[in-house]
Amino acid sequence: MTEFGGSVLPNISALWFIDCPDPAAELRAGAYIDPAATTDFMERAFTDAELTPIGTSDLAAAVDGADNRVFVAHYGRLAVLAGTSLRTADPHEMTSYLTDLGVGHTWALISVDPGADIGGFARWEGGEVQRAFFGTSSTISVDVGLPYPFEGPFWAGGHPQRSPNQPLALPFHPGALADAANHAWFGFGFHETDPVVDPALLPVTVYRIGPDDGRDGFVESSVPLHVPTTAREPELAAATAVPAAAETPPAPTEGFGEYQTEPIETVPAAAPAAAEERTPGPLSRFFGFRGRL
Repeated sequence: MTEFGGSVLPNISALWFIDCPDPAAELRAGAYIDPAATTDFMERAFTDAELTPIGTSDLAAAVDGADNRVFVAHYGRLAVLAGTSLRTADPHEMTSYLTDLGVGHTWALISVDPGADIGGFARWEGGEVQRAFFGTSSTISVDVGLPYPFEGPFWAGGHPQRSPNQPLALPFHPGALADAANHAWFGFGFHETDPVVDPALLPVTVYRIGPDDGRDGFVESSVPLHVPTTAREPELAAATAVPAAAETPPAPTEGFGEYQTEPIETVPAAAPAAAEERTPGPLSRFFGFRGRL
């Protein structure tokens, strides 16, 4: 378990596709899934994989999600792919994939893997890496471009690691810096308790990658599909499991916000076709299938 400043690093990787000047303001104004664009986005992202939509959830649930789950949403001028298995230690290996996917003019990657003690972030503009930083608690593996202003307090020692037995430890953990990058650009960090934008209010569609694992009836979620804007604690505690996506969600009640998504019917997974032998890409190796990623 990796800690910094008393906080546990989140286990999360997220790819953001940006076509707006202020993503955080876009999310604060209300994020609504475009179902058709989301389906098309996911199918282009995983062209050679067996995909099964299993329900709707929220982006906060992507933290510590199962390796065969991908949390995806196309919000119009923003899109996101998230999941613990979308991790990488070198953002350069993803440039050609992102170019092929071609969603948004700016791409951002947040990747934190506490188990492997690796974290980092990257941002592309016009298909070129403008800034990237990856490493472990004591090593730097990627350091490209000039630091962003939000990095200043980290380099100044404002977010020290809790690593008294590591004399060569960096002044911060790269995973903590990655989470700060997500906050600077999108209004929240995945470990924050009081973010400007609440990831539990950002709806996503959950996909299973690969064969049925017997858990499609339970969509990982931290809140109900209809999210109250006030007094959310009882709902948060009661929402460790959500009924099968084919069931009709309850009608919105007074005091509930507008953050709702259309239910996705659980569909049987098609029998996998004989796959052509190929070398897994930098992301697909974590899923155990040989796909485009």
